[in-house]
Amino acid sequence: MSPARTADSLWARLGHSISESAPVSRFNDSVLHHEWVGRTREFTGDLRARLYEIFYPVILVCRGLRRAATGGRAWWAGGSKEKRRIQAAAVLVLLILIGLLPYGPVLLGVGFLCWAGWLGRDTTPDTSDPEPGAHVSRLQAVYDGLVPYLHDEHDPDQHFKPGGGYRDAFTAWEFDEHDRLTALTLDYSQYVRDGEAECRAKVERAIEGKVGRGNEFLYDWDEEGNHLRVRVLPPLPAGLAAQPWPVAEIEYVLGITDPDSATRLIPVLLPESPGSRPEPLPPHLAARAAEPPEGWRTAVLAPVVWRVGNPCPNPHLLVAGSPGSGKTTLLRSLIGQALGRGQQVAVIDVEQTESYADLAGRPGVRGVVEEPERALELLDWFGLECERRAERRRADAEALANGETTSFPALKVRDASAEGLRQAREAGTDAVAAELDELPPAEPTLWLCIDGLPELLDAANRLGRAHLEDTLAVLARKARYAGVLLLATTREERLLQLRPALRAQLTVRVAMGSVEPAVSTALFGGTLELGGSRRLPAGRGYARIGNGPVIRLQAPYTPPMSASPVRTLGMDVKPATTASPASVTS
Repeated sequence: MSPARTADSLWARLGHSISESAPVSRFNDSVLHHEWVGRTREFTGDLRARLYEIFYPVILVCRGLRRAATGGRAWWAGGSKEKRRIQAAAVLVLLILIGLLPYGPVLLGVGFLCWAGWLGRDTTPDTSDPEPGAHVSRLQAVYDGLVPYLHDEHDPDQHFKPGGGYRDAFTAWEFDEHDRLTALTLDYSQYVRDGEAECRAKVERAIEGKVGRGNEFLYDWDEEGNHLRVRVLPPLPAGLAAQPWPVAEIEYVLGITDPDSATRLIPVLLPESPGSRPEPLPPHLAARAAEPPEGWRTAVLAPVVWRVGNPCPNPHLLVAGSPGSGKTTLLRSLIGQALGRGQQVAVIDVEQTESYADLAGRPGVRGVVEEPERALELLDWFGLECERRAERRRADAEALANGETTSFPALKVRDASAEGLRQAREAGTDAVAAELDELPPAEPTLWLCIDGLPELLDAANRLGRAHLEDTLAVLARKARYAGVLLLATTREERLLQLRPALRAQLTVRVAMGSVEPAVSTALFGGTLELGGSRRLPAGRGYARIGNGPVIRLQAPYTPPMSASPVRTLGMDVKPATTASPASVTS
Protein backbone atom coordinates (compact mmCIF):
# COMPACT_ATOMS: atom_id res chain seq x y z
CA MET A 1 0.00 0.00 0.00
CA SER A 2 1.37 3.42 -0.93
CA PRO A 3 1.97 5.86 1.98
CA ALA A 4 -0.62 8.49 2.62
CA ARG A 5 0.05 11.88 1.03
CA THR A 6 1.23 14.48 3.54
CA ALA A 7 -0.59 17.78 3.81
CA ASP A 8 0.88 20.72 1.90
CA SER A 9 2.66 23.38 3.92
CA LEU A 10 1.49 26.97 4.18
CA TRP A 11 4.04 28.21 1.67
CA ALA A 12 3.14 25.44 -0.80
CA ARG A 13 -0.54 26.35 -0.64
CA LEU A 14 0.33 30.04 -1.04
CA GLY A 15 2.44 29.27 -4.14
CA HIS A 16 -0.38 27.22 -5.68
CA SER A 17 -2.89 30.00 -5.09
CA ILE A 18 -0.59 32.63 -6.66
CA SER A 19 0.17 30.47 -9.72
CA GLU A 20 -3.54 29.89 -10.27
CA SER A 21 -4.56 33.51 -9.79
CA ALA A 22 -5.99 35.50 -12.71
CA PRO A 23 -3.05 38.00 -13.14
CA VAL A 24 -0.48 35.20 -13.28
CA SER A 25 -2.58 33.17 -15.70
CA ARG A 26 -3.07 36.24 -17.91
CA PHE A 27 0.68 36.94 -17.85
CA ASN A 28 1.46 33.35 -18.83
CA ASP A 29 -1.03 33.43 -21.70
CA SER A 30 -0.01 36.84 -23.03
CA VAL A 31 3.79 36.72 -22.50
CA LEU A 32 5.22 33.27 -21.83
CA HIS A 33 2.86 31.55 -24.28
CA HIS A 34 3.07 34.27 -26.91
CA GLU A 35 3.65 33.17 -30.49
CA TRP A 36 6.96 35.06 -30.81
CA VAL A 37 8.18 33.65 -27.50
CA GLY A 38 7.43 30.13 -28.70
CA ARG A 39 9.17 30.74 -32.02
CA THR A 40 12.20 32.20 -30.24
CA ARG A 41 12.38 29.24 -27.91
CA GLU A 42 12.14 26.86 -30.87
CA PHE A 43 14.83 28.80 -32.79
CA THR A 44 17.24 28.80 -29.88
CA GLY A 45 16.75 25.08 -29.32
CA ASP A 46 17.40 24.35 -33.00
CA LEU A 47 20.43 26.65 -33.00
CA ARG A 48 21.82 24.93 -29.91
CA ALA A 49 21.41 21.51 -31.54
CA ARG A 50 23.13 22.65 -34.75
CA LEU A 51 26.04 24.29 -32.89
CA TYR A 52 26.47 21.14 -30.80
CA GLU A 53 26.62 19.06 -33.99
CA ILE A 54 29.13 21.41 -35.63
CA PHE A 55 31.46 21.75 -32.65
CA TYR A 56 31.12 18.16 -31.50
CA PRO A 57 34.78 17.24 -32.34
CA VAL A 58 36.02 20.23 -30.28
CA ILE A 59 33.73 19.24 -27.42
CA LEU A 60 35.01 15.66 -27.68
CA VAL A 61 38.69 16.75 -27.51
CA CYS A 62 38.04 19.15 -24.64
CA ARG A 63 36.23 16.48 -22.69
CA GLY A 64 39.14 14.10 -23.33
CA LEU A 65 41.69 16.67 -22.11
CA ARG A 66 39.63 17.23 -18.98
CA ARG A 67 39.51 13.49 -18.31
CA ALA A 68 43.25 13.22 -19.07
CA ALA A 69 44.01 16.01 -16.58
CA THR A 70 41.88 14.31 -13.94
CA GLY A 71 43.55 10.95 -14.58
CA GLY A 72 47.03 12.56 -14.60
CA ARG A 73 46.47 14.12 -11.20
CA ALA A 74 45.29 10.78 -9.83
CA TRP A 75 48.37 9.06 -11.33
CA TRP A 76 50.73 11.66 -9.91
CA ALA A 77 49.24 11.43 -6.44
CA GLY A 78 48.90 7.62 -6.38
CA GLY A 79 52.40 6.46 -7.39
CA SER A 80 55.86 6.74 -5.75
CA LYS A 81 58.32 9.40 -6.79
CA GLU A 82 60.82 6.94 -8.32
CA LYS A 83 58.07 5.19 -10.32
CA ARG A 84 56.79 8.52 -11.61
CA ARG A 85 60.29 9.52 -12.78
CA ILE A 86 60.84 6.28 -14.69
CA GLN A 87 57.45 6.42 -16.44
CA ALA A 88 57.80 10.14 -17.29
CA ALA A 89 61.29 9.59 -18.73
CA ALA A 90 60.08 6.68 -20.89
CA VAL A 91 57.17 8.70 -22.27
CA LEU A 92 59.44 11.70 -22.96
CA VAL A 93 62.02 9.60 -24.82
CA LEU A 94 59.26 8.01 -26.92
CA LEU A 95 57.84 11.40 -27.86
CA ILE A 96 61.28 12.76 -28.82
CA LEU A 97 62.03 9.74 -31.01
CA ILE A 98 58.69 10.09 -32.79
CA GLY A 99 59.25 13.84 -33.22
CA LEU A 100 62.60 13.21 -34.95
CA LEU A 101 60.99 11.00 -37.58
CA PRO A 102 59.83 12.43 -40.94
CA TYR A 103 56.42 14.00 -40.37
CA GLY A 104 56.94 13.25 -36.71
CA PRO A 105 55.33 16.45 -35.40
CA VAL A 106 52.32 15.80 -37.61
CA LEU A 107 52.05 12.25 -36.29
CA LEU A 108 52.29 13.54 -32.73
CA GLY A 109 49.56 16.12 -33.33
CA VAL A 110 47.21 13.64 -35.00
CA GLY A 111 47.91 11.03 -32.32
CA PHE A 112 47.27 13.59 -29.59
CA LEU A 113 43.88 14.55 -31.08
CA CYS A 114 42.90 10.91 -31.53
CA TRP A 115 43.95 10.08 -27.97
CA ALA A 116 42.02 13.04 -26.58
CA GLY A 117 38.97 12.17 -28.67
CA TRP A 118 39.07 8.53 -27.55
CA LEU A 119 39.25 9.65 -23.91
CA GLY A 120 36.34 12.05 -24.49
CA ARG A 121 34.00 9.42 -25.95
CA ASP A 122 30.63 8.80 -24.32
CA THR A 123 31.18 5.93 -21.87
CA THR A 124 27.73 6.05 -20.28
CA PRO A 125 26.20 2.52 -20.50
CA ASP A 126 23.08 2.53 -22.67
CA THR A 127 20.57 0.76 -20.47
CA SER A 128 17.50 2.27 -22.09
CA ASP A 129 15.21 0.04 -24.15
CA PRO A 130 14.85 1.22 -27.76
CA GLU A 131 11.19 0.13 -27.77
CA PRO A 132 8.57 2.74 -26.81
CA GLY A 133 7.31 2.62 -23.28
CA ALA A 134 3.87 1.32 -24.28
CA HIS A 135 5.46 -1.59 -26.16
CA VAL A 136 7.79 -2.43 -23.29
CA SER A 137 4.97 -2.51 -20.75
CA ARG A 138 2.82 -4.75 -22.98
CA LEU A 139 5.65 -7.19 -23.72
CA GLN A 140 6.68 -7.32 -20.07
CA ALA A 141 3.08 -8.00 -19.05
CA VAL A 142 2.92 -10.94 -21.46
CA TYR A 143 6.25 -12.23 -20.14
CA ASP A 144 5.15 -11.99 -16.51
CA GLY A 145 1.91 -13.80 -17.34
CA LEU A 146 3.84 -16.72 -18.88
CA VAL A 147 6.34 -17.14 -16.03
CA PRO A 148 4.07 -19.43 -13.92
CA TYR A 149 3.63 -21.80 -16.88
CA LEU A 150 7.06 -21.74 -18.60
CA HIS A 151 9.44 -21.25 -15.66
CA ASP A 152 11.68 -24.23 -14.92
CA GLU A 153 14.43 -24.11 -12.34
CA HIS A 154 16.41 -26.76 -14.24
CA ASP A 155 16.59 -24.60 -17.36
CA PRO A 156 20.21 -23.41 -17.75
CA ASP A 157 19.16 -20.47 -19.93
CA GLN A 158 16.38 -19.35 -17.59
CA HIS A 159 14.22 -17.94 -20.36
CA PHE A 160 11.34 -17.41 -17.95
CA LYS A 161 12.04 -16.56 -14.33
CA PRO A 162 10.43 -14.34 -11.68
CA GLY A 163 11.79 -10.83 -12.05
CA GLY A 164 13.22 -11.48 -15.52
CA GLY A 165 12.90 -9.30 -18.59
CA TYR A 166 10.98 -10.00 -21.75
CA ARG A 167 14.18 -9.92 -23.84
CA ASP A 168 15.32 -13.09 -22.07
CA ALA A 169 12.67 -15.10 -23.96
CA PHE A 170 11.11 -12.99 -26.73
CA THR A 171 13.09 -12.99 -29.96
CA ALA A 172 10.71 -11.11 -32.29
CA TRP A 173 7.53 -9.08 -32.02
CA GLU A 174 5.38 -6.78 -34.13
CA PHE A 175 3.01 -3.92 -33.32
CA ASP A 176 0.50 -2.24 -35.60
CA GLU A 177 -0.06 1.48 -36.08
CA HIS A 178 -2.32 1.53 -33.01
CA ASP A 179 0.41 0.03 -30.75
CA ARG A 180 -1.37 -3.33 -30.57
CA LEU A 181 0.70 -6.50 -30.41
CA THR A 182 0.14 -8.47 -33.63
CA ALA A 183 2.94 -11.09 -33.65
CA LEU A 184 5.27 -12.65 -31.10
CA THR A 185 8.02 -15.28 -31.15
CA LEU A 186 9.46 -16.71 -27.94
CA ASP A 187 11.89 -19.39 -26.80
CA TYR A 188 11.11 -21.68 -23.88
CA SER A 189 12.88 -24.38 -21.91
CA GLN A 190 13.37 -27.85 -23.34
CA TYR A 191 11.83 -29.21 -20.16
CA VAL A 192 8.40 -27.70 -20.92
CA ARG A 193 5.83 -30.40 -21.73
CA ASP A 194 4.82 -28.78 -25.00
CA GLY A 195 3.51 -32.08 -26.35
CA GLU A 196 0.67 -32.22 -23.81
CA ALA A 197 -2.62 -30.60 -24.66
CA GLU A 198 -3.18 -29.29 -21.14
CA CYS A 199 0.19 -27.52 -21.01
CA ARG A 200 -0.34 -25.92 -24.39
CA ALA A 201 -3.82 -24.79 -23.46
CA LYS A 202 -2.56 -23.03 -20.31
CA VAL A 203 0.12 -21.15 -22.23
CA GLU A 204 -2.30 -20.16 -24.99
CA ARG A 205 -4.93 -18.93 -22.54
CA ALA A 206 -2.27 -16.88 -20.68
CA ILE A 207 -1.19 -15.19 -23.92
CA GLU A 208 -4.77 -14.46 -24.88
CA GLY A 209 -5.47 -12.95 -21.47
CA LYS A 210 -2.52 -10.55 -21.67
CA VAL A 211 -2.73 -9.60 -25.35
CA GLY A 212 -6.52 -9.34 -25.46
CA ARG A 213 -9.28 -11.94 -25.47
CA GLY A 214 -11.16 -10.03 -28.15
CA ASN A 215 -8.56 -11.13 -30.72
CA GLU A 216 -8.08 -14.44 -32.49
CA PHE A 217 -4.67 -16.11 -32.49
CA LEU A 218 -2.69 -18.57 -34.57
CA TYR A 219 -0.17 -20.70 -32.64
CA ASP A 220 2.79 -22.44 -34.25
CA TRP A 221 4.49 -24.78 -31.76
CA ASP A 222 8.00 -25.89 -32.76
CA GLU A 223 8.57 -28.78 -30.35
CA GLU A 224 11.94 -29.65 -31.87
CA GLY A 225 13.43 -26.18 -31.53
CA ASN A 226 11.43 -25.09 -28.44
CA HIS A 227 9.97 -22.05 -30.17
CA LEU A 228 6.44 -20.67 -30.14
CA ARG A 229 5.20 -18.25 -32.79
CA VAL A 230 1.98 -16.39 -32.09
CA ARG A 231 0.12 -14.26 -34.63
CA VAL A 232 -3.02 -12.19 -34.09
CA LEU A 233 -5.42 -12.92 -36.93
CA PRO A 234 -7.49 -10.17 -38.56
CA PRO A 235 -11.27 -10.49 -38.21
CA LEU A 236 -13.13 -12.33 -40.95
CA PRO A 237 -15.70 -10.36 -42.96
CA ALA A 238 -19.14 -10.23 -41.35
CA GLY A 239 -22.52 -10.39 -43.03
CA LEU A 240 -21.86 -13.49 -45.15
CA ALA A 241 -25.10 -14.99 -46.50
CA ALA A 242 -25.89 -18.16 -48.44
CA GLN A 243 -25.48 -17.61 -52.17
CA PRO A 244 -24.55 -19.46 -55.38
CA TRP A 245 -20.86 -20.26 -55.03
CA PRO A 246 -18.67 -20.30 -58.17
CA VAL A 247 -17.17 -23.75 -57.52
CA ALA A 248 -17.18 -27.15 -59.23
CA GLU A 249 -20.11 -29.58 -59.10
CA ILE A 250 -18.39 -31.87 -56.59
CA GLU A 251 -17.35 -28.98 -54.31
CA TYR A 252 -19.41 -27.62 -51.43
CA VAL A 253 -18.55 -24.42 -49.59
CA LEU A 254 -18.63 -24.61 -45.80
CA GLY A 255 -17.83 -20.91 -45.48
CA ILE A 256 -14.89 -18.54 -45.81
CA THR A 257 -11.52 -18.44 -44.09
CA ASP A 258 -8.18 -16.60 -44.12
CA PRO A 259 -6.51 -16.14 -47.52
CA ASP A 260 -3.37 -18.00 -46.44
CA SER A 261 -5.45 -21.01 -45.30
CA ALA A 262 -6.94 -21.74 -48.74
CA THR A 263 -5.52 -22.51 -52.16
CA ARG A 264 -7.71 -20.12 -54.14
CA LEU A 265 -10.03 -17.12 -53.99
CA ILE A 266 -13.58 -16.71 -55.28
CA PRO A 267 -15.91 -13.69 -55.68
CA VAL A 268 -18.40 -13.48 -52.78
CA LEU A 269 -21.30 -11.10 -52.13
CA LEU A 270 -21.11 -9.07 -48.91
CA PRO A 271 -23.29 -6.24 -47.59
CA GLU A 272 -21.92 -2.79 -48.23
CA SER A 273 -20.40 -0.96 -45.29
CA PRO A 274 -21.29 2.72 -44.99
CA GLY A 275 -18.48 4.95 -46.19
CA SER A 276 -16.32 2.12 -47.55
CA ARG A 277 -14.98 1.85 -51.09
CA PRO A 278 -14.58 -1.78 -52.21
CA GLU A 279 -11.42 -2.74 -54.04
CA PRO A 280 -11.72 -3.75 -57.71
CA LEU A 281 -11.76 -7.46 -58.49
CA PRO A 282 -8.83 -9.11 -60.26
CA PRO A 283 -9.41 -9.54 -64.02
CA HIS A 284 -9.51 -13.35 -63.87
CA LEU A 285 -12.26 -13.26 -61.19
CA ALA A 286 -14.25 -10.28 -62.45
CA ALA A 287 -15.67 -12.37 -65.31
CA ARG A 288 -17.02 -14.98 -62.87
CA ALA A 289 -18.64 -12.44 -60.54
CA ALA A 290 -22.27 -11.55 -61.10
CA GLU A 291 -23.53 -8.00 -60.90
CA PRO A 292 -24.18 -7.35 -57.18
CA PRO A 293 -27.68 -6.17 -56.23
CA GLU A 294 -28.27 -2.86 -54.55
CA GLY A 295 -26.79 -2.70 -51.06
CA TRP A 296 -24.28 -5.44 -51.76
CA ARG A 297 -20.73 -5.56 -53.01
CA THR A 298 -18.45 -8.24 -54.45
CA ALA A 299 -15.30 -9.18 -52.53
CA VAL A 300 -12.60 -11.75 -53.20
CA LEU A 301 -12.44 -14.21 -50.29
CA ALA A 302 -10.96 -17.63 -49.54
CA PRO A 303 -13.53 -20.47 -49.39
CA VAL A 304 -13.47 -23.59 -47.22
CA VAL A 305 -14.19 -26.25 -49.84
CA TRP A 306 -15.43 -29.77 -49.08
CA ARG A 307 -14.96 -32.01 -52.12
CA VAL A 308 -17.46 -34.85 -52.41
CA GLY A 309 -16.33 -37.06 -55.29
CA ASN A 310 -16.76 -40.74 -56.07
CA PRO A 311 -15.06 -42.29 -54.24
CA CYS A 312 -14.81 -39.65 -51.58
CA PRO A 313 -12.02 -39.78 -48.95
CA ASN A 314 -14.00 -37.62 -46.48
CA PRO A 315 -17.72 -38.22 -47.07
CA HIS A 316 -19.15 -37.54 -43.61
CA LEU A 317 -19.40 -34.36 -41.53
CA LEU A 318 -19.57 -33.78 -37.76
CA VAL A 319 -20.46 -30.34 -36.38
CA ALA A 320 -20.03 -29.57 -32.67
CA GLY A 321 -20.87 -26.42 -30.77
CA SER A 322 -22.96 -24.80 -28.11
CA PRO A 323 -26.62 -23.83 -28.67
CA GLY A 324 -26.92 -20.78 -30.90
CA SER A 325 -23.42 -21.08 -32.34
CA GLY A 326 -24.61 -21.81 -35.91
CA LYS A 327 -24.68 -25.61 -36.30
CA THR A 328 -28.10 -25.61 -37.96
CA THR A 329 -27.12 -22.69 -40.20
CA LEU A 330 -24.19 -24.67 -41.54
CA LEU A 331 -26.38 -27.70 -42.25
CA ARG A 332 -28.99 -25.58 -44.00
CA SER A 333 -26.31 -24.04 -46.19
CA LEU A 334 -25.06 -27.45 -47.30
CA ILE A 335 -28.61 -28.72 -47.83
CA GLY A 336 -29.36 -25.73 -50.06
CA GLN A 337 -26.27 -26.42 -52.17
CA ALA A 338 -27.20 -30.11 -52.48
CA LEU A 339 -30.80 -29.40 -53.51
CA GLY A 340 -29.61 -26.82 -56.01
CA ARG A 341 -27.63 -29.56 -57.77
CA GLY A 342 -30.49 -32.01 -57.96
CA GLN A 343 -29.43 -34.26 -55.10
CA GLN A 344 -31.65 -35.89 -52.49
CA VAL A 345 -31.78 -34.94 -48.80
CA ALA A 346 -33.41 -36.39 -45.69
CA VAL A 347 -33.35 -34.59 -42.32
CA ILE A 348 -33.76 -35.98 -38.80
CA ASP A 349 -34.63 -33.32 -36.22
CA VAL A 350 -35.54 -35.17 -33.04
CA GLU A 351 -35.44 -32.00 -30.94
CA GLN A 352 -38.19 -30.51 -33.16
CA THR A 353 -36.52 -27.14 -33.52
CA GLU A 354 -38.70 -26.24 -36.53
CA SER A 355 -35.54 -25.23 -38.39
CA TYR A 356 -36.26 -27.49 -41.37
CA ALA A 357 -40.04 -27.14 -41.67
CA ASP A 358 -39.70 -25.11 -44.89
CA LEU A 359 -37.90 -28.03 -46.59
CA ALA A 360 -40.81 -30.45 -46.33
CA GLY A 361 -42.35 -31.22 -49.70
CA ARG A 362 -39.64 -29.51 -51.75
CA PRO A 363 -38.18 -31.34 -54.78
CA GLY A 364 -35.37 -33.64 -53.74
CA VAL A 365 -36.32 -33.76 -50.04
CA ARG A 366 -37.03 -37.35 -49.02
CA GLY A 367 -38.47 -36.31 -45.68
CA VAL A 368 -38.14 -34.11 -42.60
CA VAL A 369 -38.48 -36.49 -39.63
CA GLU A 370 -39.08 -35.32 -36.08
CA GLU A 371 -40.63 -38.36 -34.34
CA PRO A 372 -38.03 -40.86 -32.98
CA GLU A 373 -39.98 -43.87 -34.31
CA ARG A 374 -40.01 -42.45 -37.82
CA ALA A 375 -36.33 -41.53 -37.49
CA LEU A 376 -35.44 -45.16 -36.74
CA GLU A 377 -37.46 -46.30 -39.76
CA LEU A 378 -35.59 -43.78 -41.88
CA LEU A 379 -32.25 -45.11 -40.67
CA ASP A 380 -33.30 -48.67 -41.49
CA TRP A 381 -34.29 -47.54 -44.97
CA PHE A 382 -30.94 -45.80 -45.40
CA GLY A 383 -29.15 -49.00 -44.44
CA LEU A 384 -31.07 -50.93 -47.11
CA GLU A 385 -30.46 -48.17 -49.64
CA CYS A 386 -26.71 -48.21 -48.94
CA GLU A 387 -26.61 -51.97 -49.49
CA ARG A 388 -28.57 -51.64 -52.74
CA ARG A 389 -26.31 -48.89 -54.07
CA ALA A 390 -23.16 -50.73 -53.01
CA GLU A 391 -24.41 -53.92 -54.72
CA ARG A 392 -25.12 -52.01 -57.90
CA ARG A 393 -21.67 -50.44 -57.88
CA ARG A 394 -20.06 -53.86 -57.43
CA ALA A 395 -22.10 -55.24 -60.32
CA ASP A 396 -21.13 -52.32 -62.53
CA ALA A 397 -17.45 -52.78 -61.63
CA GLU A 398 -17.58 -56.50 -62.46
CA ALA A 399 -19.37 -55.82 -65.72
CA LEU A 400 -16.85 -53.17 -66.67
CA ALA A 401 -14.03 -55.61 -65.94
CA ASN A 402 -15.72 -58.21 -68.17
CA GLY A 403 -16.28 -55.73 -70.98
CA GLU A 404 -20.06 -55.65 -70.68
CA THR A 405 -22.69 -53.80 -68.70
CA THR A 406 -25.64 -54.93 -66.60
CA SER A 407 -27.14 -51.65 -65.48
CA PHE A 408 -27.01 -49.87 -68.85
CA PRO A 409 -27.82 -50.93 -72.44
CA ALA A 410 -24.88 -52.46 -74.27
CA LEU A 411 -23.12 -50.12 -76.66
CA LYS A 412 -22.85 -51.28 -80.28
CA VAL A 413 -19.24 -50.19 -80.67
CA ARG A 414 -16.22 -52.35 -80.19
CA ASP A 415 -14.33 -49.80 -78.09
CA ALA A 416 -16.48 -48.88 -75.09
CA SER A 417 -13.74 -46.89 -73.36
CA ALA A 418 -13.92 -43.14 -72.82
CA GLU A 419 -11.58 -42.55 -75.76
CA GLY A 420 -13.70 -44.75 -78.00
CA LEU A 421 -16.87 -42.93 -77.00
CA ARG A 422 -15.24 -39.61 -77.71
CA GLN A 423 -14.11 -40.73 -81.15
CA ALA A 424 -17.59 -42.09 -81.87
CA ARG A 425 -19.17 -38.79 -80.92
CA GLU A 426 -16.71 -36.90 -83.13
CA ALA A 427 -17.48 -39.27 -86.01
CA GLY A 428 -21.19 -38.50 -85.63
CA THR A 429 -22.35 -42.09 -85.23
CA ASP A 430 -26.14 -41.88 -84.94
CA ALA A 431 -26.52 -45.27 -83.30
CA VAL A 432 -24.08 -44.39 -80.56
CA ALA A 433 -25.75 -41.02 -79.98
CA ALA A 434 -29.14 -42.66 -79.75
CA GLU A 435 -27.98 -45.25 -77.25
CA LEU A 436 -26.19 -42.61 -75.21
CA ASP A 437 -29.48 -40.77 -74.92
CA GLU A 438 -31.11 -43.94 -73.67
CA LEU A 439 -28.65 -44.28 -70.77
CA PRO A 440 -30.38 -43.61 -67.45
CA PRO A 441 -28.88 -40.77 -65.42
CA ALA A 442 -26.53 -41.58 -62.56
CA GLU A 443 -28.11 -41.90 -59.15
CA PRO A 444 -28.02 -38.61 -57.27
CA THR A 445 -26.07 -38.37 -54.05
CA LEU A 446 -28.15 -39.07 -50.95
CA TRP A 447 -27.69 -36.82 -47.90
CA LEU A 448 -28.72 -37.86 -44.40
CA CYS A 449 -28.67 -34.94 -41.95
CA ILE A 450 -29.04 -35.67 -38.23
CA ASP A 451 -29.44 -32.48 -36.22
CA GLY A 452 -28.82 -33.56 -32.63
CA LEU A 453 -27.11 -36.95 -32.84
CA PRO A 454 -26.85 -37.60 -29.05
CA GLU A 455 -30.54 -36.78 -28.64
CA LEU A 456 -31.37 -39.33 -31.33
CA LEU A 457 -29.30 -41.95 -29.51
CA ASP A 458 -31.11 -41.18 -26.25
CA ALA A 459 -34.46 -41.60 -27.95
CA ALA A 460 -33.32 -44.90 -29.50
CA ASN A 461 -32.31 -46.20 -26.07
CA ARG A 462 -35.78 -45.41 -24.76
CA LEU A 463 -37.29 -47.33 -27.68
CA GLY A 464 -35.08 -50.38 -27.11
CA ARG A 465 -32.48 -49.70 -29.83
CA ALA A 466 -29.41 -49.53 -27.58
CA HIS A 467 -26.96 -50.41 -30.37
CA LEU A 468 -27.96 -47.61 -32.73
CA GLU A 469 -24.53 -45.97 -32.42
CA ASP A 470 -22.83 -49.11 -33.71
CA THR A 471 -25.43 -49.29 -36.48
CA LEU A 472 -24.61 -45.72 -37.52
CA ALA A 473 -20.89 -46.53 -37.57
CA VAL A 474 -21.53 -49.49 -39.88
CA LEU A 475 -23.87 -47.37 -42.01
CA ALA A 476 -21.17 -44.68 -42.34
CA ARG A 477 -18.63 -47.26 -43.50
CA LYS A 478 -21.00 -48.64 -46.14
CA ALA A 479 -22.07 -45.16 -47.22
CA ARG A 480 -18.51 -44.29 -48.23
CA TYR A 481 -18.89 -46.48 -51.33
CA ALA A 482 -22.60 -45.97 -52.02
CA GLY A 483 -22.86 -42.26 -52.78
CA VAL A 484 -24.46 -41.50 -49.40
CA LEU A 485 -23.29 -38.67 -47.13
CA LEU A 486 -23.89 -38.48 -43.38
CA LEU A 487 -24.02 -35.09 -41.66
CA ALA A 488 -24.48 -34.92 -37.88
CA THR A 489 -24.45 -32.22 -35.21
CA THR A 490 -23.86 -32.48 -31.48
CA ARG A 491 -23.61 -30.16 -28.57
CA GLU A 492 -20.14 -29.43 -27.33
CA GLU A 493 -20.64 -30.99 -23.90
CA ARG A 494 -21.96 -34.24 -25.42
CA LEU A 495 -19.27 -34.81 -28.02
CA LEU A 496 -17.16 -36.98 -25.71
CA GLN A 497 -20.17 -39.27 -25.16
CA LEU A 498 -20.03 -40.44 -28.77
CA ARG A 499 -18.04 -43.60 -29.32
CA PRO A 500 -14.66 -43.26 -31.06
CA ALA A 501 -15.75 -45.80 -33.69
CA LEU A 502 -18.49 -43.45 -34.87
CA ARG A 503 -16.40 -40.28 -34.56
CA ALA A 504 -13.67 -41.89 -36.66
CA GLN A 505 -16.05 -42.17 -39.62
CA LEU A 506 -17.00 -38.48 -39.50
CA THR A 507 -13.71 -37.15 -40.85
CA VAL A 508 -14.86 -33.63 -41.75
CA ARG A 509 -14.91 -31.83 -38.40
CA VAL A 510 -16.34 -28.41 -37.62
CA ALA A 511 -16.43 -26.68 -34.22
CA MET A 512 -18.80 -23.74 -34.06
CA GLY A 513 -17.85 -21.14 -31.48
CA SER A 514 -15.05 -21.56 -28.96
CA VAL A 515 -14.44 -25.06 -27.60
CA GLU A 516 -12.73 -26.42 -24.53
CA PRO A 517 -9.30 -28.15 -24.81
CA ALA A 518 -10.77 -31.60 -24.14
CA VAL A 519 -13.38 -31.13 -26.88
CA SER A 520 -10.84 -29.81 -29.38
CA THR A 521 -8.59 -32.79 -28.63
CA ALA A 522 -11.41 -35.23 -29.34
CA LEU A 523 -12.57 -33.31 -32.40
CA PHE A 524 -9.29 -32.32 -34.06
CA GLY A 525 -6.79 -34.72 -32.51
CA GLY A 526 -5.12 -32.09 -30.33
CA THR A 527 -5.49 -28.59 -28.98
CA LEU A 528 -6.50 -25.94 -31.44
CA GLU A 529 -3.62 -24.18 -33.13
CA LEU A 530 -6.13 -21.33 -33.12
CA GLY A 531 -7.66 -19.57 -30.17
CA GLY A 532 -8.85 -16.30 -28.78
CA SER A 533 -12.19 -14.73 -28.11
CA ARG A 534 -14.65 -16.77 -26.04
CA ARG A 535 -17.54 -14.85 -27.62
CA LEU A 536 -17.36 -15.55 -31.31
CA PRO A 537 -20.18 -14.25 -33.51
CA ALA A 538 -22.80 -16.66 -34.80
CA GLY A 539 -21.51 -18.88 -37.57
CA ARG A 540 -17.87 -18.51 -36.54
CA GLY A 541 -15.76 -21.54 -35.69
CA TYR A 542 -12.99 -23.82 -36.85
CA ALA A 543 -12.88 -26.58 -39.47
CA ARG A 544 -10.65 -29.48 -40.43
CA ILE A 545 -11.20 -31.60 -43.53
CA GLY A 546 -9.60 -35.02 -43.26
CA ASN A 547 -5.95 -34.77 -42.23
CA GLY A 548 -5.64 -31.12 -43.22
CA PRO A 549 -4.86 -28.24 -40.88
CA VAL A 550 -7.34 -26.62 -38.53
CA ILE A 551 -8.51 -23.35 -40.08
CA ARG A 552 -10.94 -20.62 -39.15
CA LEU A 553 -14.44 -20.73 -40.57
CA GLN A 554 -17.24 -18.23 -41.06
CA ALA A 555 -20.35 -20.14 -42.12
CA PRO A 556 -22.95 -18.30 -44.23
CA TYR A 557 -26.25 -17.29 -42.70
CA THR A 558 -29.05 -19.39 -44.21
CA PRO A 559 -32.53 -18.21 -43.15
CA PRO A 560 -35.63 -20.38 -43.67
CA MET A 561 -36.97 -20.35 -47.21
CA SER A 562 -40.57 -19.99 -46.04
CA ALA A 563 -42.70 -19.78 -42.91
CA SER A 564 -44.83 -22.84 -43.55
CA PRO A 565 -46.32 -24.58 -40.48
CA VAL A 566 -44.43 -27.45 -38.90
CA ARG A 567 -45.37 -30.98 -39.90
CA THR A 568 -44.18 -34.16 -38.24
CA LEU A 569 -43.05 -36.28 -41.16
CA GLY A 570 -42.07 -39.91 -41.39
CA MET A 571 -40.90 -42.34 -43.99
CA ASP A 572 -42.22 -45.77 -44.94
CA VAL A 573 -39.56 -48.37 -45.59
CA LYS A 574 -39.56 -49.74 -49.13
CA PRO A 575 -37.92 -52.99 -50.29
CA ALA A 576 -34.23 -52.82 -50.96
CA THR A 577 -34.70 -53.68 -54.64
CA THR A 578 -36.30 -50.37 -55.47
CA ALA A 579 -34.62 -46.99 -55.68
CA SER A 580 -37.77 -44.91 -55.63
CA PRO A 581 -38.04 -42.34 -52.84
CA ALA A 582 -39.98 -43.37 -49.78
CA SER A 583 -43.44 -42.00 -49.40
CA VAL A 584 -43.88 -39.19 -46.92
CA THR A 585 -46.81 -39.29 -44.55
CA SER A 586 -47.90 -36.47 -42.34
